[in-house]
Amino acid sequence: MHLLTRSTRTYVIYASIMMLVAIPLCYLLIHYLFIQDADEWLLHEKNLVVQQIQQHQFDFSASHAPSWQTNVMIKPIQHPQEIRSDQFYTEYVRNPLNHEQIPYRVLSSVIPSNGNYYQVFIRISLIDSEDLIQSLVLTIAVLWALLFIGWIMLSRIQSRRLWQPFYLALKQLKQFQLNQQHALQLPEQEPIQEFRELNQTLNQLTTHIVTTYQHEKEFTENMAHEMQTPLSIIQSQIDCLLQDKYLKAAHAEQLQYIHQAVRRLSRISKSLLLLTRIEHRQFEEIADIDFSELIQKNLLLIEPLIEARGLRLHYQVHACPVVRMHPFLADVLISNLLSNAVRHNIENGDIEIELMSDRLCIRNTGIAQPLEEDVFNRYRTRSHPEQGNGLGLSIVREICRTSGMQIHYQYTAPWHVFELHFQPVRIEDRITSPMLQE
Repeated sequence: MHLLTRSTRTYVIYASIMMLVAIPLCYLLIHYLFIQDADEWLLHEKNLVVQQIQQHQFDFSASHAPSWQTNVMIKPIQHPQEIRSDQFYTEYVRNPLNHEQIPYRVLSSVIPSNGNYYQVFIRISLIDSEDLIQSLVLTIAVLWALLFIGWIMLSRIQSRRLWQPFYLALKQLKQFQLNQQHALQLPEQEPIQEFRELNQTLNQLTTHIVTTYQHEKEFTENMAHEMQTPLSIIQSQIDCLLQDKYLKAAHAEQLQYIHQAVRRLSRISKSLLLLTRIEHRQFEEIADIDFSELIQKNLLLIEPLIEARGLRLHYQVHACPVVRMHPFLADVLISNLLSNAVRHNIENGDIEIELMSDRLCIRNTGIAQPLEEDVFNRYRTRSHPEQGNGLGLSIVREICRTSGMQIHYQYTAPWHVFELHFQPVRIEDRITSPMLQE
């Protein structure tokens, strides 16, 4: 939900509640004022009636009392003490013409005259008042609604203009790529202080990030490059020593250990460099990779190792999916998964590979217990440190993360199962890569 929508929704809810409460209250208040005005008019009419009764002689012995107004009725009473004076109430009278119920405000009062008592009923129609009240309330409601709608529109327009620097900064942040090595260039002369400080902070932060990234990248590349040279020299010298015919057997065994350690250190250096490059997203070129062909190619490469360990391979292809990713990363991904299945297997064990339209499942036998929970963590403590450098699955995880894939591990005795989930490319969306053509 957008910030402007969230704030506007709060105001709309508040204003709607206020309108639902205020309009009935407004109606009741206006109605009360009209009733008060009607009661005052009735009291005024009562005083006029009293004056006319006292100034004129009327014969009230008839069955009905004469009246000089349609809305005034007078009748004699015998027990005035039973009737309260000046009673106001509202009654509804049916109109004989249209059969509608017309509201009247009525004043009932007892008037003494010449030793007799008369009950006077004075009434006034409220039909015009009701119509006027409804018109007033409707007018107020319409004006309030128009005012509220106008306020909402002006608020949204003004908010969009006020928040324009924020949206600009957000857009540039979304487009910011660390490997492009360009810091943000947001305007620092904004009239609004908060946005000005925000832009200044983002510019400084991205500049620092780009600088740090550049230094780290240079350090990693230089370290990996400079380390390979002495390692190559050490390895070549060890090879020369191993070929010396005067070398003693004990010394040769020690040199073999050193040779293995140097080779492992060289592999670790290359793996760390590759892992760093993947994390820094330095592999940008993408192509459509046929996983079936890629798996078949890697199986041919490790076939001698499979035969040497007496492993049984079962390869099932249910589909030939094409995945869009960097070709080199795709090759490293499949190679590491297959090498892991071979390296961590048991002698005369089994490997099952199952390729489907949206996932690749690799199962291998091995130690009769599940691997550590942090199997993809480069810093995990490995049970068999002599088997590889421990970075293969970390590289697999980083490739999956940067390529939009998911990798899962589970142990179902006697199988160690690695399942790779990916999004295949539709046939009509496939592209041709120059790298693939070569």
